[in-house]
Amino acid sequence: MRQADPDRAYTDGTAIELVLGDFIEAVQAGNSVPLVKDGEVVAVVVSPEVAEAGRRALGQ
Repeated sequence: MRQADPDRAYTDGTAIELVLGDFIEAVQAGNSVPLVKDGEVVAVVVSPEVAEAGRRALGQ
C-alpha cells in the first residue's frame, strides 16, 4: 500500500470503513453502487472489469 504523504491533508476514513464491506459485497455480486450527494449521482463504485471496460470505451 502507498505511504501517506506528509504534505497532504487526509479526512477521517471511519465513515467509509463502516460501509466499505457492503460496497465490496454489492460489487462482487455484479452490482454497481451509486454515490449520491444532494440528490445527484457524483460517482459509482464498480468492479475493476467494469471500470476497465469503460476506460477502453472512452479510448483511454
